[in-house]
Parts: sequence; C-alpha cells; structure tokens
Amino acid sequence: MSKVRDKTMAAKVTVNSGQADRCYYVDWLRALGIIIVFIFHNTRFFDLIDWEVKNREVLLGPTIFVLFVNFWIMPLFFMLAGGGVRFALEARTTMQFICERFWRLVVPYLFGILILISPQNYLEFLSKGRFSGTFPDFLPWYFGDKLFAKKFSFDPVWFSYFGHHLWFLAVLFIISVIALPIVSYLKSESGGRLINWFAAVGGKVGGIYLFIVPLAFVEVLLRPIYSKYSSWTDFIFWFIVFIFGYILFSDQRFIESADRHKYISLSCGILLLVLFLVLSTCFLDYLRMWWDHPDYSMGCIFFHSMWAVTTWLWLMFFLGAGKAFLNFGNTWRNRLNEAVMPFYMLHQTIILIIGFQVIQWPVGISLKYSVISSTSLAVVVGIYYVLIMRFNWLRLLFGMKPVKKAWRCITL
Repeated sequence: MSKVRDKTMAAKVTVNSGQADRCYYVDWLRALGIIIVFIFHNTRFFDLIDWEVKNREVLLGPTIFVLFVNFWIMPLFFMLAGGGVRFALEARTTMQFICERFWRLVVPYLFGILILISPQNYLEFLSKGRFSGTFPDFLPWYFGDKLFAKKFSFDPVWFSYFGHHLWFLAVLFIISVIALPIVSYLKSESGGRLINWFAAVGGKVGGIYLFIVPLAFVEVLLRPIYSKYSSWTDFIFWFIVFIFGYILFSDQRFIESADRHKYISLSCGILLLVLFLVLSTCFLDYLRMWWDHPDYSMGCIFFHSMWAVTTWLWLMFFLGAGKAFLNFGNTWRNRLNEAVMPFYMLHQTIILIIGFQVIQWPVGISLKYSVISSTSLAVVVGIYYVLIMRFNWLRLLFGMKPVKKAWRCITL
C-alpha cells in the first residue's frame, strides 16, 4: 500500500513515448498556493473590499494585491485537483476514490462548520454591530435563530454561507464526483483519441490558449444571471477548469507547451493587469457596475472576457514555471504536502481571532500586518505540530491520512 501511495504522490504522467515525468511541481504549486492564500487573508483586513472584519484605515495597495490573487488562486487549486484525479485513479477504483474524497473533504468540511467557523461568525457579527455579548451567548443565538433564517435555494453559494473559506472542500467533492463520467470517457479509447487531438493542437504555438474560449463563454453568458461569488457561474467555471486539469496532465505535450509559453503567459498576464488598473482609474464607476450588476452590454462582455483570459494566462504561467523550476523532491515537499489541508482549515479562523484584536491597536498598518501574519503563522504551525499531526482522530478530522495501520481500511 505504501508503494502505491508513493507512486501517486510522485504523480507520474504517462506520455506518448512511454516515458514518465515525475510531477513534484504539483505538490509545490499546491503548497505555494496555500501560502499565498495565507498572505491573501492577512491582507483582507486592509483592502477596500468588504470582509468579515476590517481595519478602520484601508488602502488601495492591498486591494490591488487581493484582486490580482483573486484572478487565479481558486482556479489554480481546481486545475491541480483535476490533475490529481488523473493520478489517483491509476491506483484506485471509482468507489475507492469517492470514499477517500468523502473522508478527506466532506468530513473536514462538516467538522470545520461545527468547530472552526463559529468563531469567525462571532467576530464578524461583533465587528459589524450585529451582535453584542460573549461567545457562549452567541452560539445558541446563532445556531438557533440566525443560521437558518435565510430562505434557502439550490445554489452552491450556500456552501460558503455555512462554511466560509471551507466552501472549497464541499465544492471540490461535488465536482470530483460529477466529473467521474467525463473522466471515465476520457480514459476510454475514444476519449484518448480526443485528448491526443487536443494535445496535437495545444502543443502548437498559442494552442494552449484555446482553452480560454469555453471559460470566457461561461463568464459572459452566466455572470449576469448568477453574479454572486461561488454561485453557479463560478461553480461551472471551476468545473471546466477541473476537467481541463485532468486533460492537461493526461498528455505531456500540454505541460511542455505551458512551459514553452510561460514567459508569454507572464507578459500578457501583466499587460492585462495593467489594463485593468488603467480602466479602474478611468472607468471606476463602470467597473463597479459590471462587477456588482453584470449585464450583456459590450463593456461588461469585454470586462468578463478579459477576466477569463487573465485567469488562464496566469494558470499557464504557474504550470509552466512549476514544470521548469519546481520539479524536484525533498523532505520539505513531503512535509508541506501533508500539512496543506490542516493549514488551510485552520488559518482563516486563527487570522481573524488575532486580527480582531490587533486592528484595534493605535499603530500603523505595516506593524499591524506584521504582527497578525507572524503570530497567526506561529499559532497555526504550533497547533499542527503539537496536536493535529500526532493524533489519528485529529488527522482524520483535518483531512490527513492516519498513520496507524488499523485506520488504513478507512482511507483506502
């Protein structure tokens, strides 16, 4: 069993020539992505966009960083997750795959709602003047009166309403399951021929950017209907990126093309970011309207098309740069890869608890940010090393693989 897992972690990609390339960079990109998420959420106190808890003074600089990261961070995780399915199904049956994803995604999501999200809700309601009182007073009031007060609808946005930043776990599980019929087809002979044809086209100059077309189509067509973040527009967008991730890692020619185009992707991505900044300076009111109340006007179509283009450019840059510079393994890769899940689950709750106190200090933003980020990192790492990684029941609740043989039947 350990040999099979080692091969899966090493992420072998089969190419037409019969050789294999070990994709260590997948683990590095995932770990670096979580670090960016940590920096991102530490910055959210100080940007111009509404969040759970805000500093009194907010600045444009943190806002630019937040918007830049927002272009690509979640699509990056879904693309890597799609590639992970390619590797996972080599050593598991479909049912084993679903069971493992349930234990590693759904169980942590439910646990997080009960334990990790309540402090976030308390601090948000306290900060915005929607509740006054102690945390023990808040819990029965929130779960009894507030949580189910809104009218529910069939919409993925409810995963974030219940789980805040943990919505990703629930959405990833659902996408992983409903993608299985498509994955099954792509694994078939006819699906293999389709991937081979895509790889032949994608391997040509500029061919890797043809994937932008369906993403831009989804943004333009659905954003005016489902404008909320993590609603159906984003869900379908991420689902397509997930499938694209599976396809990209199914043929080495895609990865090689991303590698060859990495500097083109970087240059074009920077140019589009500059374009967005210029537009925000000259047409800020229009951008706000296209963001908050999207429609089918030419300006809004252009805005959301450029959003999809920018997202894919940065995905291809990170994929190509990862292949070129991060394709190596060491003990740090193994440690970081194991810690990704508990770090992700813990970080926002700890950041909010510490940040809620620090932003009230009469000091500058730079000092506040330094204290919040350094203290939060120390607390999260401490909780992980002292508690989570040492006890199997905690490892299970935080989406990690138990270390004792007796538990292996659960994680399959």
